[in-house]
Amino acid sequence: MPKEHFGLIGLLNGDTDGSTGELINLDTFYSYDPKEVPKTKKEQYEKEKELANKIEDIYNKYRNDQFTKQTVFNFGYFEIEIPIEVNGDTIDLENEEAEEISQVKTKIDRYPLFALPVRIEKEKSKGGMDKYFIYAVDPEIQVNIGMLESILGEDLYFQLLEGMGKYEMDGHLSLPITDLDIFKEIWHEIKSKLRLKEANFDEKSFSLEEIKIALSPKANYFLAEDLAKLAQLPEEELAKTALTSWADDEGLNIEGDTPHEKELYFPFLYDKYQLSTLSILGNKAAIIQGPPGTGKSETISNILCHLAATGNRVLFVSQKAQALKVVKDKLKKLDVKYLYGYLPNPNSAQIGEEDEADGIAPQLSALGAHIETLGYKFNARKHLVEYSGGNTSTPSIEQVIEEKDKYRNALNEVIATQQKYYQLHQELLGLKEYDIDISDFAGFAKSFSSAEWQEIKSAKAEIESLGKVIKKYERSDEKKEFDNLFSQLDLNGKHFAEAIGKLRDDVARTGYDRRSNFFRKLNNVSRNFRLGEVRGKLPREVVDYIDRILTSDVSRSVATKNFDSLYSHCYYYENIQRLENAEEKLRQRLSTCGVSDEEFDVIDGKIDSSTLSELEEVKNKILRVQEIKSELQKLAKADSTNKIGSALKRTEQERVKRVALYIQNIVNKGIVEKWKQGITIKQIVRKLASAFGKSKKAFKTFDNLRKDSDNFNAILDLIPIWIMELDDASRIIPLEAGIFDYVILDEASQCNVAYTLPVMYRTNRVLFVGDSEQMRDSTIMFKSNRVFDELARRYQIPEERQIKATGSAVQSVLDIAYKRGFMDRPLRYHYRSPAELIGFSNDYFYRPKGKELIPVNSNYLTYKDTNRVMLTHEVKSDWSEEFSDNVNVAEAKAILDLFKELRADDRYRDKSIGILSFFNAQATFIRDLFEKEGFKEEDDNYKVSIIEGIQGDEKDIVIYSFVIRTLDQKNKYVPLTGEGGDIRADINKGRVNVAFSRARLQVHCFVSMPPQEIPEKIWLKKYLEYIQENGEVAFYSTDIKPFDSFFEEDFFNLMRANLKRGYKIQNQVGSCGFKIDFVISNMNTGKRIAIECDGPCHFKDEIDEVYGIHIDSDEERQRVLEAAGWKFYRIKYADWLDEKFDRNTVVSAIIDLLK
Repeated sequence: MPKEHFGLIGLLNGDTDGSTGELINLDTFYSYDPKEVPKTKKEQYEKEKELANKIEDIYNKYRNDQFTKQTVFNFGYFEIEIPIEVNGDTIDLENEEAEEISQVKTKIDRYPLFALPVRIEKEKSKGGMDKYFIYAVDPEIQVNIGMLESILGEDLYFQLLEGMGKYEMDGHLSLPITDLDIFKEIWHEIKSKLRLKEANFDEKSFSLEEIKIALSPKANYFLAEDLAKLAQLPEEELAKTALTSWADDEGLNIEGDTPHEKELYFPFLYDKYQLSTLSILGNKAAIIQGPPGTGKSETISNILCHLAATGNRVLFVSQKAQALKVVKDKLKKLDVKYLYGYLPNPNSAQIGEEDEADGIAPQLSALGAHIETLGYKFNARKHLVEYSGGNTSTPSIEQVIEEKDKYRNALNEVIATQQKYYQLHQELLGLKEYDIDISDFAGFAKSFSSAEWQEIKSAKAEIESLGKVIKKYERSDEKKEFDNLFSQLDLNGKHFAEAIGKLRDDVARTGYDRRSNFFRKLNNVSRNFRLGEVRGKLPREVVDYIDRILTSDVSRSVATKNFDSLYSHCYYYENIQRLENAEEKLRQRLSTCGVSDEEFDVIDGKIDSSTLSELEEVKNKILRVQEIKSELQKLAKADSTNKIGSALKRTEQERVKRVALYIQNIVNKGIVEKWKQGITIKQIVRKLASAFGKSKKAFKTFDNLRKDSDNFNAILDLIPIWIMELDDASRIIPLEAGIFDYVILDEASQCNVAYTLPVMYRTNRVLFVGDSEQMRDSTIMFKSNRVFDELARRYQIPEERQIKATGSAVQSVLDIAYKRGFMDRPLRYHYRSPAELIGFSNDYFYRPKGKELIPVNSNYLTYKDTNRVMLTHEVKSDWSEEFSDNVNVAEAKAILDLFKELRADDRYRDKSIGILSFFNAQATFIRDLFEKEGFKEEDDNYKVSIIEGIQGDEKDIVIYSFVIRTLDQKNKYVPLTGEGGDIRADINKGRVNVAFSRARLQVHCFVSMPPQEIPEKIWLKKYLEYIQENGEVAFYSTDIKPFDSFFEEDFFNLMRANLKRGYKIQNQVGSCGFKIDFVISNMNTGKRIAIECDGPCHFKDEIDEVYGIHIDSDEERQRVLEAAGWKFYRIKYADWLDEKFDRNTVVSAIIDLLK
């Protein structure tokens, strides 16, 4: 940057907050339209245009990857010869293993002595031309002396390092700087050290006004200082910290029990894999493998809260501002005051004003007011003097957990009850013919037997026989005659037939059969004498009738016949008596057996008289029917599953509140106890609050505070969780052994070991969180391996575990930790996207290594009427528009058209959209194209990025631009091969995994050549083939599958008859390895609901062992499906069969839920 284009003093003497920028003076370039440049200005215009293009390139590349890059303003160059390490990579084609060959050479070059992190901004002038401004984003000038370490040697280098630290501590290198002589003074001090080593350098080469702006990996001077100091510490100092985990196996194989929910302080939702992470926290170092979408941030948030609630001091760090922000936002939702101290990086594009407001400064400045809200009062000198608050006892978490367990058990019991109800009802249907109403089941069960059955059968036969005889006689004229004859005689209950029968028999033997009246009388007198006693039993009316028969002039046969008639008449009345007796006897036997006459007839009809053994079987079936009906009546009284489910949700919400309140009480107690210790803590707090509010990064105050670790410990004690980027941890926190109980490092797969050593020294235990299958950090800040080699020698680290700063064998701290054998826990439930979207990563990166992800997301948004969530769009290039191999204009325009189409659709209006490319130039072109159309990333909810800028982020819709147009461009896709001896294969696989696992709902790939023509062994082709085969969603099939039961069929018919247009009903819908009975969707709103017909099926009937989800109850099944985004409405089988139940209420409830 020539000095005529930029004034160094203007930048260094600017504001400390970076709110005012210094103009890059390209006056000619800014002043003219390209077509209107005068000839006299043409040469100057072209020079400035070339400079503007370079600035624009840095500007765009930084916007494409703000995670790992920073823009640096370098100045104060000097010339020196320094040793360099040259690494040659050779490939053994037989075993495909790369070897590293190191050669030591020297190089004479100009190096910047000073650097300042800056940002470039474009601002439009009045004429509409973009002008470039440079803003300082860090008020501290960095002195670059790292390259001198190998020249000066250890002693001189540390003397120089100490001297530079003094300049910094004294504020000489903090903006604003008005006196540039300080830089010359530093140069003279460096020269004096170089002379002692007879270094080959040009003493007159130093130029303060030689300026260069460059894009470089993020670096940290204080990290270098920390590493240098660590290398000088004695072993006994390091032995107190988590650093020993790299060499000492002690404390690395501890597996504890996960706490009961009553002692669990997880305020956010969690699954069993996330819960299992607590079992490894006792180790000095451990790993949580968090593949994309597995709830890593939720898990970290829960662990942080649990550790804080159990009295631990925790530092949560990452190189990624976005990773910290996500966790901070989750903790913020708890509204637990002073739970965390957050140091946002305002230079990050992800950090907004709200994030800065959540920072530590506002918290510290309001601490006194917070203490007063707790009920503590201050005297005039602001000393804490008394407590005037109410009861601060912690609400019972145990109580709400017991209530939650009660509802969980109740839900399982009701669902089990309906399953039992269904089974019993099916059994009842099979015994339908034995559904007989029995008057007295106790009597029936006790007394009904084959003997009783035979007795009743006999009685019924007798009654039937008597009935026939009686009816027959009643229809005869003979009865009428006798009734008239004996009208005054009551024969009911009288037994005259026997006497009459004797007289009849005697007449038949001895009756007179002539016409002599004398002898007839003599015969009658003789009979009367003989049978006088018999005659005496008969009433006079009957005797008179008999005498008339005997005295009449009739033959003996006629007289006998008359006696038969009289006998029959009297016997008729006796039969009536017999019938009544038989009926009474029958009634008694039926009563004893507990059945009515009609009931007996029904039972008798089911018994084969030739096989009396059937009687017991029939009896048992009849009793079983009644037993089932009685049980069904009891089961029908079960509570509503929907009400229990709602109550369960309420108790979980109450659990979260109580956990948060418990943590708040723990935090409050710590604050009050620390505040009571005296004025020192108050002074420190006010000083820090003022420092944080002074500028975007008040490093100087913290640097001074570092000198006295007691002061900093006092601050740390106030707040249990500290959240900051790794470079801030080195800059701000004193290098003191074990100052934290735990350090949790997120995105460990993108962090090299150098960054982690200082924070590991500051803690007793470290937890690495990341995904070894994702992108690694291939940039190393330190070009010398001396510090690494010294640590390796001291701790006798084997060669395969040693870290090298250069070459192809770059591995993240997560890789090294895993190879070291640290105990790890994987998160396996994938919540981000449906199985189709994460399937590519599963197939190629996780399943082959035994880390298969289990998708528990069933949120589908298909594109138009394609029934697909993954689509490939082939684009034809207009070669007259194309201008670069790294830019595809046709794809960019097609992507813009798709973006407009989606934004015009109500279903997509609020959806976040990510537009990704593997090329900086394409990402820049797309961004410019969108901005020319009036779109802005921050306003229109989209993001344009290269792959490096998207890890840790996710979008609803992801659109890819692959750029490649011809086979000749294959070399552009080396980063996408990862095969055939590629020495960066592991790094490139990680990039591919990150690239293709960002979408929540939908993926669109834009390609400019048919997928089948793309060369083999390119990840792009594999991904496009996967999309073709797996992009269509079976979930949306409307084919009705066979019903499991008539209950489901009844329900389907009811809903089909009552649902209007705009609704869709599906059955046997697969999700998370389970089958949901019905899914009903409102096609207008996109809402859907899962319907479970409780009864026919048991959860164990549908567990898919291959899918990988193992559950122990219906409640757990519902919990998994709810985590996948389902809302449930359950119908009890008992209600469905209840005649009093109005099935239309089900229809109404479902429609209401879908509104």
